[in-house]
Amino acid sequence: MKILCFILGFICALALLFVLNIRAVAAAGRRRKREIKEHPEKKIQVTKIIVFSVMATYYIAFAVAVWVVLMKDIYQLSTMLAFVGSVAVFAVAFYCWKSKAENLEKIKQSNPEMEASLSDFSGMASQ
Repeated sequence: MKILCFILGFICALALLFVLNIRAVAAAGRRRKREIKEHPEKKIQVTKIIVFSVMATYYIAFAVAVWVVLMKDIYQLSTMLAFVGSVAVFAVAFYCWKSKAENLEKIKQSNPEMEASLSDFSGMASQ
């Protein structure tokens, strides 16, 4: 019951903050739209949103796991963290792989005189 009251209070506080700052939020949205029109390369990428969502879910699950361990049963911690953590690891690994591929493509486009293919660069280790 206490956790439900906490969650409800947190949601109400967020809603109150949003209502009190509606003008600033609307101005920021207009400014962001104008910025995207001027610089389309700065558009927010869907992959970043997905990875952020997965990581936010991981931290929420971590908080729930701490609550479960402290209030209920200590033996559930490893199960919960392994379940949620494995998804977070895959999301971060995929994002790193995707960013590496995009960066290698940018390097290839900025240096057209390079004769190596992108697969030659993929074996490069981070320095």
